[in-house]
Amino acid sequence: MASISEEEEILEAAVTGIPRVAEAVASIPEKARAKALAAVESTYRQTMLDLGYEERPAASWVSAMMLRLQAKVVEQETAKQGPIEAGLVPAESEPVNNVVEISEIRKQ
Repeated sequence: MASISEEEEILEAAVTGIPRVAEAVASIPEKARAKALAAVESTYRQTMLDLGYEERPAASWVSAMMLRLQAKVVEQETAKQGPIEAGLVPAESEPVNNVVEISEIRKQ
């Protein structure tokens, strides 16, 4: 079993490594991502168990890590796409009726 400072270092490394893991997962073809995410989750869980954590606290930590990882994967995907592909900019055919001029806001 690792000392508390070693445990903290290991868990901190896992947390700080999320962006790199997310980048790797985002680079995998979409069909294979579920398998890759399952492998990452299994590795996180095994690391927690190896550090001496019981299943319930380990599962809770792993769940939080996977939520963060999946959010980063989505962020990576969005960054790879242009704003139109990511749905952040309306297509040219869509009317933009929700734009309010700054001068209109100041008048109110």
